[in-house]
This record gives sequence, C-alpha cells and structure tokens, in this order.
Amino acid sequence: LEAFARVRDIIAEETGHRPILMTDNTMMGPIGQAPLEFGVDLVLYSLTKYIGGHSDLIAGSVLGSSEHVTAVRRMRTYLGSVPDPHTCWMLMRSLETVSVRMERAFSNASICASFLRDHPKVENVKFLDFLSPNDPQRAIYDRQCRAAGSTFSFDVKGGKEPAFRVLDNLQLIKLAVSLGGTESLICHPGSTTHSGVPPETRERIGFTDSLLRISIGIENSDDLVADLDQALTHA
Repeated sequence: LEAFARVRDIIAEETGHRPILMTDNTMMGPIGQAPLEFGVDLVLYSLTKYIGGHSDLIAGSVLGSSEHVTAVRRMRTYLGSVPDPHTCWMLMRSLETVSVRMERAFSNASICASFLRDHPKVENVKFLDFLSPNDPQRAIYDRQCRAAGSTFSFDVKGGKEPAFRVLDNLQLIKLAVSLGGTESLICHPGSTTHSGVPPETRERIGFTDSLLRISIGIENSDDLVADLDQALTHA
C-alpha cells in the first residue's frame, strides 16, 4: 500500500493529476488492517463477508475522506445501488460484534494453520504468519497488518484426488466458496472460484490442483482441528 501511495504521489507531482488510490480490504477486514493509515484514498469492502459475518446479506461499502466519498455517493444515487432497509438493519446488528467475531476467527485460524503445517499429509500452508523473516513480504506484513486473517490455503499431498477426499469427509466444516462468516467454509478453488485461471498461470504462481482454500469461523477450535484431522486420514 505504501509503495502504491508513493507512486501515486510521484504521478501527481510529474503530471499535476493525482490519481485516486483504492484498495479492497475485504480479506483482512477493519480489524486486520487499516489501509487509510498508509495513504490509501478509498477502502472497499464486500460487507457480505466478515463485516456482515452471518452469510445472510449482500452489500458493499466504500470508505474515505468526505471529498472522495461525496463523489461516490452522488454516483450511487444516480445508479440506485442502495441496500434495502432490512439489509441495513442486519448490517447495524453485525457491526456490534465485528470485532469479537473477527478476533475469534483470527485466533482459530492460527490454531488450525499450525495444526495443518505439522500434518504429514499437508504439503504447504499459505498463512501470512508463516512468512519467513527473510521474506521481503514479511516486513510489509509486519508493518501493515494487525493480524494474519482467517482465510488461507493449503496443499494436500498427492494432488487433486486426495484433496477431494478431504473435502468429501469433512463433517463440521462446510463446502462453500464464500468466506468471513461465523461458520468455517472450505472449497477447491481450481474447480470453483478460479476455474477460469489458465493452467500456465496457475503453474507460474504455485497454484496446484491440490490447493484448498479455507475460511475459519468462530466454532470451538478443538472441534475444527478434530474435523480436519479425521478428514485428512482419508487423503
């Protein structure tokens, strides 16, 4: 974020036109990261995810200075993209608990990620807290983020078939492509959310057929670990 802000400022200085810098902070949420502190002009959220948090509404939001948000509000009025009263009521309900929900989900995710990292049938766990101290991304993460989030991915050893057997045998964790709810969800991105990504692109970025994405919820952490453990016995 800081690098983008510097580039934006350079463009403004050289051209006299200051681009608006926007970022989507849905994955980290307002508890895991505060992009406005790092020079971002507008922060976007899918309120459907962590902020709504109960998998029962569809909405989005944009945050920023009055100068920028006023222009967005004017366009919103023209387009009519205003949530209905009931959705607004549910969002107000959710905002009362967003902090405690996300903190619990972050804690559960750390426990589950640590379990998976040590499991003999798991190849790799892509969890921000596991970044090496020598990784350049680690310094950025430590500086910008307040938590590692609760949505991450891992590879099951053996490829796609063992990964599917894990999905088929989960009992508590639900199969779905969303994230950020009170319930834990898991999916196979290669055949769902990212099925349109070209194979060569997947290979280049380390996106394997055995990759599973999991969004950890607020259930009892022991129950989540037990479910992952029993499902992995089938891998």
